[in-house]
Amino acid sequence: MRLMKHSLLFIALMSTTSLYANIPIESRGLSQSGGSSTNTSSNNASVPSNLNWELMQKNQQLENDIRTLRGQLEEQSNDIEQLKKDLSNRYTDLDQRLELLNQKVDPESATPDNTANSDATATGSSEAPPIDNKAVSTTTSASQVTPPSQTQVTQPASPPATQNQSNPVELEKAAYTVALDAYKQGGAKKAIAPMQNFIKNHPNSVYTGNAYFWLAEFNLATDPVNYNEAKKNYTVVATQYPNSSKAPRALYQLYSIAKDVDKNTVSANQYKAKILSQYPKSEEAKFFNK
Repeated sequence: MRLMKHSLLFIALMSTTSLYANIPIESRGLSQSGGSSTNTSSNNASVPSNLNWELMQKNQQLENDIRTLRGQLEEQSNDIEQLKKDLSNRYTDLDQRLELLNQKVDPESATPDNTANSDATATGSSEAPPIDNKAVSTTTSASQVTPPSQTQVTQPASPPATQNQSNPVELEKAAYTVALDAYKQGGAKKAIAPMQNFIKNHPNSVYTGNAYFWLAEFNLATDPVNYNEAKKNYTVVATQYPNSSKAPRALYQLYSIAKDVDKNTVSANQYKAKILSQYPKSEEAKFFNK
């Protein structure tokens, strides 16, 4: 009986050992497991560092592009300012020439005065010989000699009188030219005082209307812009010199200031209506009719 128990126990032990023998056993050291974990962590850390480097490179490239664009913008702005100055100088020259043609104040207008002076001198010289002949023939009477001497003194004095009458026009022209040249040489800020002096010294000149217009233009070209003075001078041109060639342009400038600066649409529409009604053939009216 005991022998059977021992045999059964032995069989059971043998069966369990055979079962455990089929199970695979994996042997791995602690050092290997730790190394794999460090490799994965290092790989994960290298990914953000590469991304940061790429972002830094892209940021640097963008900054370089911005610098180059700013340089190009500055160069273009300088070129534009120079073109504006050149165009303004040409415009002032053209304006001066057109005004001279409109007002007929040019060297040819002085020819009638010169011909009149030549006629006066010719008549005076033609009358002088008979007087001299009388003076020679009547040497005994002193009363007959004195009138020829008086006529000889008064007749040559008449040409300077006609020359003095033509000088104011030339002086006005010279003063107006000086004011425009001040803008060409020193800019709008330095041209304001000469133009104001011209208006003060020549209030009734043929150039006064244009002087008010250019004074308003100079007020707009200064830094900072003086809109109040510009509006005053444009208003003078539009109201006191409606027949001037600058009147429609002055109204258009008032329209632009009211619309863009003052944000006053009512006043802007009033200036627009004046341009269309008073100057329908002007370039400013054509601009509104487009």
